[in-house]
Amino acid sequence: MEELKCVVSVPFKKTLAASLSEKDFEYSLAFDLKWFPPKTASKVKEKALEAGFLTLKAGVLVPKFDVESVRLPHAFKPAENFLENPKNSEGKVSVKEEISFEQVLEFISADTGVNRQKLVSEINSMQDRLSYLVDIRVVALIVAKKFGCNIEAIFGKVAGSVLGPSFK
Repeated sequence: MEELKCVVSVPFKKTLAASLSEKDFEYSLAFDLKWFPPKTASKVKEKALEAGFLTLKAGVLVPKFDVESVRLPHAFKPAENFLENPKNSEGKVSVKEEISFEQVLEFISADTGVNRQKLVSEINSMQDRLSYLVDIRVVALIVAKKFGCNIEAIFGKVAGSVLGPSFK
């Protein structure tokens, strides 16, 4: 879901628009960004509407989240098949336990008593020093240790989210 939110935010960030027509949104994903074929761009739009990331009013798409708050990894480009559910060896859909940056931030703030704004500032500063080469959730854990946070409870979830389920 986090990747979908990132994908949805880019056409709005790119055009600095608060809303886009359905055609402009799909065109941006398919032709401007060259991320997907047109049919997949349409599926992305549908999935974003289902997930509640977008609303549709009179043919105009409006994001239901703060687009500017979405931080994109350096050179972000989604996999063409990111909408498909990964299957395990038995053919069953595997559920990957994800932990979002917001959840990590909430945990650190609750554990240390440091306000979110200060944490985000520290994380952004470190992320900049690391040239955005490290996942923001990992950077958040590094900053958490700086503030004396016990990260044992979320370390496994972050590792699993970043490195895959075999590293939990």
